[in-house]
Amino acid sequence: MARRLRVACTAPPRYPDLEEDWPLLQAALDRLGIDAEAVVWSDPGVDWASYDLVVANGVWDYIHDPASFRAWTERVADELGVRVVNDPAVLRWNLDKRYLRDLEAAGVPVVPTTWVEPTQGAGDVSFPDGEVVVKPAVSGGGYSTARYGPHERRAASAHVARLKDAGRTALVQPYQAAVDREGETGLVFLGGAFSHALHKAPMIRRGVPPQEHLVENQVVGAAVAQPAQLELGRRALAAAESLVGPTTYARVDTVRAEDGTPLLLELELLDPVLFLRLHPDAPTTFGRVLRQLMEE
Repeated sequence: MARRLRVACTAPPRYPDLEEDWPLLQAALDRLGIDAEAVVWSDPGVDWASYDLVVANGVWDYIHDPASFRAWTERVADELGVRVVNDPAVLRWNLDKRYLRDLEAAGVPVVPTTWVEPTQGAGDVSFPDGEVVVKPAVSGGGYSTARYGPHERRAASAHVARLKDAGRTALVQPYQAAVDREGETGLVFLGGAFSHALHKAPMIRRGVPPQEHLVENQVVGAAVAQPAQLELGRRALAAAESLVGPTTYARVDTVRAEDGTPLLLELELLDPVLFLRLHPDAPTTFGRVLRQLMEE
């Protein structure tokens, strides 16, 4: 009897069983003749060489130690020769939100962003008019993200200063008012092809200081992607793939500008939740994409 292929789906120590997508994907892979396990990526005792493929989108705590995460990708992929998806070059590029500058330079419309490096002076921040969002460039799940009104510039400046003092690059973005009216739209791509769309309700609330994470505020449901949103998603993914290579999974988070055009908020190629539960075919589709990679 032929050996069954083995897949490790990475998880953080705090959530070793991942989330509600996991049993759906595990069952889909089992039907395809593949054994899948949720494995804590930072566990030094894991025998990564025993797996045929490592899926890295469950490494949600990498933001607290990006250097260790980079070293892990190098050890598993380069030293042990295990295939990791997304490819480590893609993961490392997507780790820092400064990737948005690359996409903007490639012609992708992104939410306007002011970048404040740790080496910049305290008085060098230029805030846009109206409400703003401040967050670190290495961030996930709403980590250290907060929203400030036009009369809260002192608090916003203090937030930027704390990030700078911690050696972090800060992002300052105008808050897109359409989010309060209609939320965000996420587009999930599997194997480079569009799979399904999701609606995410507003998460960043007025008057709430920076938090460890904002996932408690997350309310997600199925959505129908509009043509302009799909065009943006495909443009963003194509631009990224031309820069760092093909992707196995991606989530493109979009918001609507005041003139109605969609803007890229995030291109999640490292650790996105893919919300496979929102589309009945998505777990099997993803499973087939992973099987094809192992059979190449």
